[in-house]
Amino acid sequence: MKQMSHIPDENVKSSVDEMYRQYLNIETIEELYRQAVMMSHALGWELSERRHLLPDREGNNVDPLIYPPCHFQELSIEGNLVYQFNYEGTLPLYMKNKPYEDKIRSYYQGAMIEALEGRSVLKFDQAFIYVCHFFSNLQIRDLDNRNRRHLINAIRSAQIIEDDRWEFVEIMDSGYLDPQKRNRIELFITSRENAMNLVKYVRDKMRNNPEN
Repeated sequence: MKQMSHIPDENVKSSVDEMYRQYLNIETIEELYRQAVMMSHALGWELSERRHLLPDREGNNVDPLIYPPCHFQELSIEGNLVYQFNYEGTLPLYMKNKPYEDKIRSYYQGAMIEALEGRSVLKFDQAFIYVCHFFSNLQIRDLDNRNRRHLINAIRSAQIIEDDRWEFVEIMDSGYLDPQKRNRIELFITSRENAMNLVKYVRDKMRNNPEN
């Protein structure tokens, strides 16, 4: 009987080598991902711990780059009342870090209340909330990764809505490429029956006057 050779077939050896290289690559990617998650949590903790050291928003020398203000205006669309709030920057991502989340929530609520200072606003019993995300470039971003809860809580704290339960609010998100290459949020609140008019207004505005 002819003795079988123990020399591995070159094709088999090549395939095994390639599988091993792919395995090592996956291991490397997983390790980098773990490190990135750990760094994100560490960064969130450090920011939450040190944010109180930044300038006081109520002081005379507020830095708008550190504490971008929220701008408010009242609109009438098809004869219906609409409140609009503009925030600089993108909404933060979800992060399981309570001190960091508390600071972020405090910023969005405080900035909205400041924007409404001295104004009288009406409360919507049945509200439509339209969150428009404007991005500086076409980098891939998922809207469902953005923590819009901070905006909803700010609206509720400002007593513009009765409550944020599903019986009282309807929410929609849209993303737009910003012509001025700025990351920002335009937040609209109106009555539910005015929802489609509001969405059409924003889309027509972007189509006809993209610089605004």
